[in-house]
Amino acid sequence: MMKKLLPAAILYCTAVSLVQAQGTNLTWQQYDAMKAAGTLPSEFHLTYPAAAPVPVHAASMAKGGGGTGGECNCWKTPDGNYTTIDNATQWNASGFGNGDDGSYGPVSLPFNFNLYGNVYNTAYININGNISFGAPISTYSSNAFPGNGNVMVAPFWADVDLRGGAAGQNVVQYKLTSNALYVNWTNVGYYNSRTDKLATFQVIISDGTNTDVGVGSNVSFCYKEMGWTTGQASCTGSPSCTYGNQTYSCSNAGNAGYGFCGVPATVGANRGNGVDYIQFGRFNHPGTDYNGPFGDASGVGWLDNKNFVFNTAVSTQNIPPIASSTSLCDTVDVCVHELVNLDVNFLSPEPGQMTSAGYTITPPLNAVITETNTSPANTVNLHLQFVPTVADTANGGIHVITYTATDDGAPPLTSTVSTVIRVFYVAAPPPVITGDSIACADQGVVITASGGFQHYQWSNGWNGETVLVGPGTYFVQASTGACVMVSNSITVTEAPVPAPVISGVLFNCGGEPATLTANQPNGQPYTSYNWSNGSHDPSISVGTGSYSVTVGNAFGCQGTSAQVNVLSANAPTAFFSGNPNGNVFPGTTVVYTDHSNGNGATITSWAWNADTLGSGNATTFAPTFHTPGIYPITLTVTTSDGCTHTYTYNQVVVPTEIVVPNVFTPNNDGKNDALVFEGAQFYPNTSLKVFNRWGNEVYSNANYKNTWKPSKDIPEGTYFFILRLETGKEYTGNVTLLR
Repeated sequence: MMKKLLPAAILYCTAVSLVQAQGTNLTWQQYDAMKAAGTLPSEFHLTYPAAAPVPVHAASMAKGGGGTGGECNCWKTPDGNYTTIDNATQWNASGFGNGDDGSYGPVSLPFNFNLYGNVYNTAYININGNISFGAPISTYSSNAFPGNGNVMVAPFWADVDLRGGAAGQNVVQYKLTSNALYVNWTNVGYYNSRTDKLATFQVIISDGTNTDVGVGSNVSFCYKEMGWTTGQASCTGSPSCTYGNQTYSCSNAGNAGYGFCGVPATVGANRGNGVDYIQFGRFNHPGTDYNGPFGDASGVGWLDNKNFVFNTAVSTQNIPPIASSTSLCDTVDVCVHELVNLDVNFLSPEPGQMTSAGYTITPPLNAVITETNTSPANTVNLHLQFVPTVADTANGGIHVITYTATDDGAPPLTSTVSTVIRVFYVAAPPPVITGDSIACADQGVVITASGGFQHYQWSNGWNGETVLVGPGTYFVQASTGACVMVSNSITVTEAPVPAPVISGVLFNCGGEPATLTANQPNGQPYTSYNWSNGSHDPSISVGTGSYSVTVGNAFGCQGTSAQVNVLSANAPTAFFSGNPNGNVFPGTTVVYTDHSNGNGATITSWAWNADTLGSGNATTFAPTFHTPGIYPITLTVTTSDGCTHTYTYNQVVVPTEIVVPNVFTPNNDGKNDALVFEGAQFYPNTSLKVFNRWGNEVYSNANYKNTWKPSKDIPEGTYFFILRLETGKEYTGNVTLLR
């Protein structure tokens, strides 16, 4: 059977410890209330009632130890030979608490389990992610190992809470065989009755002969998805923390990111004598960072899909490096042209210890192998990547990879693990991805894998030959039958989408067209234009209407502008008439009436202005004139389109009498230089004749406007004048000219 190689995910967990000691005696009801209130004393004692050992189930024993069956998966799915520990009854029936911090047992083991020299044939299954020996353990906040007391094997010692949850959640099951105890925590939540994040993990303990654990080892930890680390009651000091752009909290107080921070969870085994132990790490936040068994708390994501197999049937603390991987199968089947990734981690069990790792392949592969090796380190990662060739299928395609890791302990110890790679020939070449490598922001691009395969699994989780993707790097695994081919990778980068803004005069009067333009912010043109009126030019000349434009940039991305409204309107023609019409005498009230034309639009406002005589805003205006003079009367009209026009009429107010001068001095001093008959200028067609003393005419004008300035050849003296108005009225007399 073909085994699919999964990338080794790195996850992290955290736990908190509360040491039970002699002190205040508490019932379980008191314990629950004080835990919820955060008032548990530092020392207390829970009295466990006597309970009969849980018997060995005959059906389970008959099953035997089993084997891996060639599957590259440490997880043993519960079957009919498993017993489900019912949350509502069995935890209580055992006398050891409830579905929060309870225990189940003692469970009689049909084999001897060796924990660093102490041999046990009974065990307790504790809700909080561990198996203990000698006594149940309700402690929900874990300690780091080693420690006095807390004799346990702990795949994930944290504050598990089995209360509530939907179907398939908060399930704890176990199975006994003649040589092993299997315990599965499936989709379990955390205190206080939260199931928004879940964790799934498994422990197997044996006498060293169980093949699911591996002959020569007696403990196996296996993990699926691990989604939390800390319960609410394990908040200490700073119950909130930030990783990335998300804030988390182990408290329920006003924060949606529950389940992290606070006291870390612990993964390992502890003899309880303060000396003998193994610790794989402590975990208290999300993420895949791993800081080693004894460094700062790590991210719980590092545990996902991990498998730890080790031996506690030793009496020395110099333990050889421990291998962990998702690809340590008995046989891994791969195909020619398939991209193969193999990851193995070696953990140094002792603080400060350094391990170096290497590998050999027998017979050697013809494929080029790329090795990434972090040796020497406290935690070594050895990564191999290769694409098998046709030549690697010779002699059945069997190749044995042997991984070897040696620590620098005293004395140095070595661990060796092997897996078989079996290479199959397939005629089909691996798929090739084609498509655009530039994705416009928020739009994505379509990429396609070459055809001919039955199934396609893309690196982003999608299926099918063609997928729509955004920025990122993608590959696809294509399979026909047992073989899985890995394509080339394609990296899609994000390009900006243009955001065009239309500029131009959107409103004008007089019916002139508007010019609209849409260029980039730096003034450079776009690569393409598609205006809503069909034009493809950078600028357009348009009349009244609504317009938008879709542009393209150098990346091939398109963006559409907001719609603009253009109004190119006709201007109105302002006009009015007066009643009475024409020149008027002082004391006359003239009524001016609007006769303007909107030229297709409605006139909506009128603004009259007569300077010192006042203003108005109606269709008529009626000022009264008291003083002779010329008065500009102005009307400005505005249409519903917002266009305006102004018309001005000069209203003449004529005096009732003319003021006749008796002398004038045309010496160009700017004072009394002209012969002025005050008021005559307001009368049209006023004639003037001037005679000297001998009766000779020296000046004549049929429309006199007070402008005669005699030249120097006109001597000083007295002159006779005749001023005749258009009305027929005459003014005669003498005027003296002085220089």
